[in-house]
Amino acid sequence: MSRRLFRLIETRGSGETCGYRGLHGIRVLTVSLLVLFLTSAVADSRGFEVSGNAGEYQIAATIDRYPLVLGDNHIEIEIRNRSGGYITDAEVFVNYYMPPMPRMVPMNYKTEASLDSEKYEAKMNIIMAGPWYIKIIIKHGGKISTTKFNVDAQ
Repeated sequence: MSRRLFRLIETRGSGETCGYRGLHGIRVLTVSLLVLFLTSAVADSRGFEVSGNAGEYQIAATIDRYPLVLGDNHIEIEIRNRSGGYITDAEVFVNYYMPPMPRMVPMNYKTEASLDSEKYEAKMNIIMAGPWYIKIIIKHGGKISTTKFNVDAQ
């Protein structure tokens, strides 16, 4: 089987593969493909960032990876007022849920975000692949403000 594979890769007569001779060409091709696969895996693991308004506040949320994975996913939330100052004395909740589906139990979870410096942090435990909605709820100054966005989990 391996001899047949080498014969398919090499061109007849010249013994060249990708401009290199013999097994050296196969090694160069293999290393090139390995580098391509490794860099594409790194590119897919980048985080997810979203920004928007929740009432009178500007929200910037960052999730550590996208698409979300089954299990724990970390979210950081920045809340700013209209003049750009950080809001650090609010109660912040993250409500993450899957849209209702026929014959399935509703998946609706809520966690409180804790303040770390100027950002609020929370952990979301995603239990199923598919589309999820994330709703950020802010209780500050006697008011409740919300914003919502959707994400995918794999």
